Amino acid sequence: MSVSRYRIFVLVLACCLGLASCSNERLESTFQPTPSAFGQINSLVVVADSSTWKAGAGDSVAYFFEAPYILLPQPEPIFDVRFIEPSRIVAEPTWGQLRNYVVLADLSDTDSPTTQMVLQDLSDEKIQQVRSEGFGTAVAKNKWATGQQLVYILGKNHDELLTGMSNVYPGVVRRLQQGEDERMRVTTYFEGVNRRLGDTVQQLAGANLEIPGGYVRVPLDADSVVWLRKEVQGASLNIMVTKVPYRSQAQLSKEGLKEIRNRIGREYVSSTTNNTYMQINDTDLPLFTEPTELNGTYAIEGRGIWEIENDFLAGPFVSYLLNDTTSNELVLVDGFVYAPGRKKRDLMEEVVQVIRTATVN
Repeated sequence: MSVSRYRIFVLVLACCLGLASCSNERLESTFQPTPSAFGQINSLVVVADSSTWKAGAGDSVAYFFEAPYILLPQPEPIFDVRFIEPSRIVAEPTWGQLRNYVVLADLSDTDSPTTQMVLQDLSDEKIQQVRSEGFGTAVAKNKWATGQQLVYILGKNHDELLTGMSNVYPGVVRRLQQGEDERMRVTTYFEGVNRRLGDTVQQLAGANLEIPGGYVRVPLDADSVVWLRKEVQGASLNIMVTKVPYRSQAQLSKEGLKEIRNRIGREYVSSTTNNTYMQINDTDLPLFTEPTELNGTYAIEGRGIWEIENDFLAGPFVSYLLNDTTSNELVLVDGFVYAPGRKKRDLMEEVVQVIRTATVN
């Protein structure tokens, strides 16, 4: 069978917590806001006093909430964080109409504007619990606008606040990400689902996928490889799906995922330069893999960086290698982004929304 390699980059270059473990109080819509919350996906506002922020809280927030998103060619944070004091919300009400807030309060400072706000928002019982136990968290919705969530992180003094934050931040991050995942899903599927493309993927490559509107099929001379692409401003979002016979458990590994993805990249993806092809670059940045379960199927998840050999193109990818025991096959569902000069975190999150819908027979 002859192989045609589609040169994707010609067009591109011519032109996009559960807090249960750390909180025993949950406020549900105790506020009555009228405006709707707005703001960029994966953005976070931290409300605290300037003195608290400068005395170590700012460094802790940067470490916990601005850690690098895994895995991108240039580091980008999990959240885009902005710090404000409570007075800023009073002076400029639009600061109170964003979606995600973390409120940091040192309850020992009774003159603190942040502490005063917290005393108004939370119950006396909760405040007394924090002062007794040293630390606590609470969750609220819709304080200043509908569709927003607030996570209160409280310490009976400054040291307890910082120590407690270091213990609970994974749960806080998970909770915030859950809300942002839902927003990203709405954005991803605002054009609906292309069921015809989904049927094509299932018939040729053995995976069921919810393909959003806006994706088109890249023409390939291949019987069991499907390449889908969506062009946005300055970027290309790509999904490739293929199936291979299952031979041994050794295929369900980092090496197995790498071998299949590199083979597909070598055969089907190149730039306009001769003798170029896509490969995983796990020299400059590592290839992260871990066993997981995707919609009830055992899988290996991989994240890393791809590059075009003998050219200067590169970007991030995420792959799931699924074990289809019914058909005795392995199905690779891979998403990658090409976005020179653009931030890539949110583009990758959109691709992830699609490939995580994958199921096999």
